[in-house]
Amino acid sequence: MNLLSDAAQSQTWEALKPLITKGKTLYFSHGFSVVFHEDTGVKVPEDVDVILCAPKGSGRTVRTLFKEGRGINGSIAVWQDVTGNALEKARAMAVAVGTGYAYETTFEKEVNSDLYGERGVLMGGIQGMFRAQYQVLRENGHSPSEAFNETVEEATQSLFPLIGQYGMDYMYNACSTTARRGALDWAPKFEAANLPVFRDLYASVKDGSETRRSLEFNGRPDYREAFAKELKEIDEQEIWRAGKTVRALRPGK
Repeated sequence: MNLLSDAAQSQTWEALKPLITKGKTLYFSHGFSVVFHEDTGVKVPEDVDVILCAPKGSGRTVRTLFKEGRGINGSIAVWQDVTGNALEKARAMAVAVGTGYAYETTFEKEVNSDLYGERGVLMGGIQGMFRAQYQVLRENGHSPSEAFNETVEEATQSLFPLIGQYGMDYMYNACSTTARRGALDWAPKFEAANLPVFRDLYASVKDGSETRRSLEFNGRPDYREAFAKELKEIDEQEIWRAGKTVRALRPGK
C-alpha cells in the first residue's frame, strides 16, 4: 500500500520496487504515479496485481467519517490483473476504508478527474470566484463583514449544504423568487465565461503539464517553506481575515 505523496512516491520508487515481489498486490489511493509513469518513474512490476481505491475527499475527512462510523464515496480501478482477483481486492479495500458507494473507473479517468476537479470547482475555482465577488463588493463600498457574509458565509452555511443533501433544484426552490430568477438568468453567463478556462485546465491535466508542475514544485528541498508562504498569503487576505471575525460571531460560539 503506497500512500506517500505523489512527489515522494516518485523519489522513493527505486528503493521500494525490489520489495514488490511476485504474487503481491500493490495498492494506490490515486492514479497519479502509475498513469504518468514516464514523468514519475513509477513503472510497476508485471507480476503483481495493481489496484486503486480512491475515497473522494481529503484525508482528514475520510478519517473523521471513518471514526464516526460513516463512509465517503470513492472510486475503484484495476491497472494490472495478474491473479484474476484484482477487482475483488479493490472492492475489499473500499469496504475496509469505509467507502460508501464504490464506483468502477480506470486509473486514467481517476487521476484526470481528480487533478481537474481539485484545480477547478473544488479548490482553485472556488477561491478565485470567492475573491472576485468579494473584491467587487468591497470596491462598491460594502464592509468586509458584509462582503464575506454575502460571498462565503451564506454559501457554506446555508446554500451548499442544501445542494449536497438534496440537489441544486432543491436549493433554488428554497430561496426567494427574486434570488432564483437572478440565479437562473446569470448561470448561463458564468458557464460561458468559465468553459474556456475549464477546457484549458483539462487539457493541461491530460497532457501531463500539471503532473510535471506538481513534481517539480513538490520535489524541491524548500517545498514546505514555499508552501507555507503561499498559505500564509491566503490566510492574510482580507476576505479570510474577515471570515475569522464572522465565524467567531456565529450563534452558539
